[in-house]
Amino acid sequence: MPVTFCPIASGSGGNCAYVGAGDTHILIDAGISGRRVEDGLRELGVDCARVSAVFVTHEHVDHVSGLGILARRYGFTIYATSKTWRYFERHDTLGRLSRERARTLEPGERLSVGCVEVEPFNIPHDSSEPVGYCFYAGGHKIFVGTDIGSVTDEVRRNISGASVVLLESNHDVEMLVNGRYPKKLKERILGERGHLSNASAGRLLAESFSDKLKYIYLGHLSKENNRPLIALDTVSGILSAAGGFANGASLLIADRDGLSEAAVLP
Repeated sequence: MPVTFCPIASGSGGNCAYVGAGDTHILIDAGISGRRVEDGLRELGVDCARVSAVFVTHEHVDHVSGLGILARRYGFTIYATSKTWRYFERHDTLGRLSRERARTLEPGERLSVGCVEVEPFNIPHDSSEPVGYCFYAGGHKIFVGTDIGSVTDEVRRNISGASVVLLESNHDVEMLVNGRYPKKLKERILGERGHLSNASAGRLLAESFSDKLKYIYLGHLSKENNRPLIALDTVSGILSAAGGFANGASLLIADRDGLSEAAVLP
């Protein structure tokens, strides 16, 4: 059973990714317009009406802005942590939703959607109860971890043994420090609950690299404080120095505004 993973958008302007196996179709976040989600899925040959569930990482607008509209249009199930749901309800983030479509998940507890198993895990970020996800299907593991302020043991455990990784590579530290952002914003981004730098992403990938890893996507790149070539050069340099890439793994940038190259696992 082939397994497909593809970022539909990844960046501060909006985030959404797709996991599919057999008749199971899943989205991670929907922080772009409904039309962009529909168009991205269509390019992948998937009708949005066939999506079974959306798994939310956290409540920031670049991860959920299109979620309420899509849920009302297609009626799929939304999974989020309890504190994230409380934020949605308190701020009326998603508008009116059918309660039977709202599901609460707990980090560390695995659940199944169709033929895909999903396990959320805690990540450090400045939101209510942020999580990353591991998806298991067809003998493969897919790791999705963006908006990670720092690398924890839990992040390390979950990225281990993945076939596909979508990992935040938000900024080049020198560009950020010398850039035009206000001091407080720079401190937030550099903090333990902020965003992961290119170098930090590279070090995590180097220490967790295995023969199973076939596709690496660097995601959530800052438009102001990063460049795709800088991210690729930094991460590939760290990986090469550590002996990575011996198995021919692909290192890709998750496109900020459009569909990325899809990872297809046999």
